[in-house]
Amino acid sequence: MKTERNWNKAKWIFKPDGSLKDIYVQDVDSSDWKKLIEFLNSEYNLIFGIDKENGKKRIDFDYVQKMWNDETGKLETKSLTIDLNGVLVKSYFFCPEQIEFDIQPTEIKSESELNSILDFMQSISKSLKKQATLTDENNAKFPLIKVDFENGIEKILTEKEMIAISKKAGIYIDWISRMKGWLFPKPITNEELEYMAMESACKPFEPVGKEQNVW
Repeated sequence: MKTERNWNKAKWIFKPDGSLKDIYVQDVDSSDWKKLIEFLNSEYNLIFGIDKENGKKRIDFDYVQKMWNDETGKLETKSLTIDLNGVLVKSYFFCPEQIEFDIQPTEIKSESELNSILDFMQSISKSLKKQATLTDENNAKFPLIKVDFENGIEKILTEKEMIAISKKAGIYIDWISRMKGWLFPKPITNEELEYMAMESACKPFEPVGKEQNVW
C-alpha cells in the first residue's frame, strides 16, 4: 500500500505550530541500534557531537551504550545531526528500546524536502526490516506517516483521515492550540532544541510499543 507523494496532500502535517515532528522505529534493542548506526555511518553526512567543530563524522556506538548506562549524570551527552540536503534530522539516543529522530517542520517546505524525509524513512526501514513512522512531537502512538519497506507500505494520512482516526480512537484534538500555533508560529532555535532534548533526557522515558499505535 503506497500513497502518491503529493506535497499538497501532505503539507498539512508540516504546518509550523511551534513544535517538532518525530520519526520513530519502535520495538528495538541495542542490536538494532548497532545495525542502524553502522548504516548511518556508511550512508549519510552526519555529525556526532554538539556541533561541527567539536563533533565527529561517525557515530561511536560504544559511547552511545555508555550514555544509556550512565547513572552519574557526569558523562557528556552527545547528539546526532544528519543533513538531508538541508533538512536536519537529530537524535539524542534516549533509550535502547526506541529509535527517535527529531525534525523541524519549518524545514519541510516542498515536495523536495518531503521526498528527502520519506527516502530517509524508507532507508532505515529497509536496513532494520522494521516499520518507521512520523508523528507529532512526543506522540508515538499516532503515526501521520507510516513506512514499512518489507511490506511495501508508504502511507501519508490526509487531514481528513487523521480526524476520522482521532474520533474512532476517542482522541481529543486541541484545535485552539493548533490554530494559535499555525497563526503565530514560533521558530525553534538550535539552543532551544538542545535544551528541550536535555530536559527530556532528565525525565523518566517510557518507550511506546508498536502494538499501542492507533492504526
